[in-house]
Amino acid sequence: GERAQPLPRLRPARRVRGMTPTQNARLTLAIGLVVVLGWFGIDKFLHPLNWIGWMPDWMDGLGGISTNTWLLAIGAFEALLALGLCIVWKNIQHWTALLASLHLTSVVLAVGWNDIGIRDIGLTCAASALWYLSKPTKK
Repeated sequence: GERAQPLPRLRPARRVRGMTPTQNARLTLAIGLVVVLGWFGIDKFLHPLNWIGWMPDWMDGLGGISTNTWLLAIGAFEALLALGLCIVWKNIQHWTALLASLHLTSVVLAVGWNDIGIRDIGLTCAASALWYLSKPTKK
């Protein structure tokens, strides 16, 4: 019979513009999350009527705060998350990515299993991956 041809050897991933593949992945995840969370946070102030319907009913009056005020607080929090993801100094990006992952998990639980929830599962996974990739390394 014929002998199977050996598989070609895979070359290690090469650096792109002086960055390792891990650094490129971290940068790509951070940029994507900054754009999405920044947009969502700012848009809650610009177009609150587009977002208010996604607020769970149980939040209205929680802590004596109206749903509208909660929406703006969440928008401010998301904008701050976007800002924190830009800061790689002193592990700020690492811990902000964890907060973003937890926040997005709560959004998934509130929104449920639908097209928006599926999107937010992807964002949660991206934030979790960034949290993992940005963990402090021992020197």
